[in-house]
Amino acid sequence: MERVFDGEIYDMICQNGNLVFTYCKSANESAVLVGYKMISKDNPEPTDVAKNIYLLSKFGSNYRNSSELCSNYVKAKTAELASGVLCLVADTGKAYMVDQTGMPIWSGDLDYKGEHPSGIAAYKNSIWACYQKSGVLLRFNLTTMREELRIGGTNSPFNNPCHIFVDGNVATVSNSGSNKLIEVNLDSYVVEPKEEFSESVYSFVKYGDKRYALLESGLYLI
Repeated sequence: MERVFDGEIYDMICQNGNLVFTYCKSANESAVLVGYKMISKDNPEPTDVAKNIYLLSKFGSNYRNSSELCSNYVKAKTAELASGVLCLVADTGKAYMVDQTGMPIWSGDLDYKGEHPSGIAAYKNSIWACYQKSGVLLRFNLTTMREELRIGGTNSPFNNPCHIFVDGNVATVSNSGSNKLIEVNLDSYVVEPKEEFSESVYSFVKYGDKRYALLESGLYLI
C-alpha cells in the first residue's frame, strides 16, 4: 500500500475517474476550515481544487439547489441513479430524491430501526444503504421507497459498516469495526470478505485499476 494523503479526510467522491475529497485544512476550538483536493486520471498527486469542483462531483450540475437541502453538505450522502435523479440523505437524516434541476421530487427517510444510513449507493432501479450500528445492508424499492431486501443482522458479516461503493454489480462495504472490506454481489447476494487492514477502514473507491481506501492514518492506494 502507498499512503497518498495523511491529513484528516471528511468525505470523498469518485466521479468520472476523478477522486475529490474534503479535508481539515486547519482547526481551532470554534471553527474548522475545510479544504478540497482532487486526484485525477492524469495526476495521481492530491491537488487543491475549488469548492465548486467538490460540490459538482457530489451533487451534480445543479449543486446549488441540491446542496441547500443540507445544513452541512460535507456530511450529506449522495448517489446518482442512471436516470440522472439524485438520492440525497442530508446531515439531519432526511432523505430526498432530487431531479436534474436540483429540486426535490420526493422527501422522507431511509431509516432502519431509527438509524440513518451511514452510506448509500445506486444500482439499477434501487438504492442500497448501510447502517453502522445495526450492521445491515438494505435495498430500497424506488417506487415505494420502502425496504425490500436486507443482508446482515444476526451474525452479520458487517461490523460498523460506514460506506458503500458500487462498481458494476459489486458493492464494497467498508467496515470500521472489523477493519475489513466486504464485497457483496448485488445480483446473487453472495458476500465475500476482501482486504483486512491493521486499522479502521472508513471508505473505499475505485476507478479503472486504481483502488483507494481511507484508513484511520490516511488515504492509501491499495
